[in-house]
Amino acid sequence: MLYKLEWDLMQHPPYSPDMAPSNFYLFSHLQMLLDRAIFNSNKEFINEVDLFLDSHTPQFFAEGIEKLPKHWKMIADLNGDYYHH
Repeated sequence: MLYKLEWDLMQHPPYSPDMAPSNFYLFSHLQMLLDRAIFNSNKEFINEVDLFLDSHTPQFFAEGIEKLPKHWKMIADLNGDYYHH
């Protein structure tokens, strides 16, 4: 997907899971879908995730990536925390 958008890939530091792009954008949207879902098998769950991924346009994923610098700056400004205390 990223290659089609012709973006440069940045390596994600393994010591910083709080700043993972997937945790920030993709998984938060997926969590909203799955919060109240009940699955009777792993196959049902996998199918639902596949449908979720297939139903989003490249623009959806691009928007998440475009929001990363602001998100990373916020986390850095909060010393690695997501929320003001």
